[in-house]
Amino acid sequence: MTVLRVVMEPGVTESEGWRRIDVYDLPETDLATVTGMYLHGDIDQEFLAEHREWLGRFVVGGGRVVVNGHVQRVFLDGLTRWRKLEFRKPADLALTKVSEHPVWAGIDPQVLLYSTGTPGHLSFEELSRIGVAGFYGRGYYLDLPDQAQVIHTIGPTAGPIDYTYPLGAGNVLVHGGNDLLQFASVDRGTSFLTGQVLSWLRR
Repeated sequence: MTVLRVVMEPGVTESEGWRRIDVYDLPETDLATVTGMYLHGDIDQEFLAEHREWLGRFVVGGGRVVVNGHVQRVFLDGLTRWRKLEFRKPADLALTKVSEHPVWAGIDPQVLLYSTGTPGHLSFEELSRIGVAGFYGRGYYLDLPDQAQVIHTIGPTAGPIDYTYPLGAGNVLVHGGNDLLQFASVDRGTSFLTGQVLSWLRR
């Protein structure tokens, strides 16, 4: 089983269960053993849109894809465009868990709200004093596919920020913010997030 970590960087490397590959090499990649793809948030969406049919065949045939970032070009059936959230205070960016999902199993959404350059584990009270809110996400998606499952919403408006939906025999998971794996850390108590993403992509 192979899981691709698709980036904007030439070359191919393998480590800790991932095969890191440049997005521009993707259409020539042998997918015979590939079960999933993790698309980084800065990926070239124009290029993916040009290869929408190819990527769609992979998912419909049973593959899984994690989409990070702000979707502006629809490169898979079922995706919708990201919308910026109007916010004024941290509470406007707070996450609410709507449903359980194995990728986020055991993670309290409260620990994802703030980021800080201070090393070490900090209490939520300390984070709310010195941290900056909004790195996890500052927007949401509407017009989701009929069978979509919303995982987290953001702010009082409850806009969906994380959701998943079936596509053929496969599945698409969308995180509408910075790369999800940036939030896997010992300091947050979420270091296991990387393994859970990898397990989900391996089915």
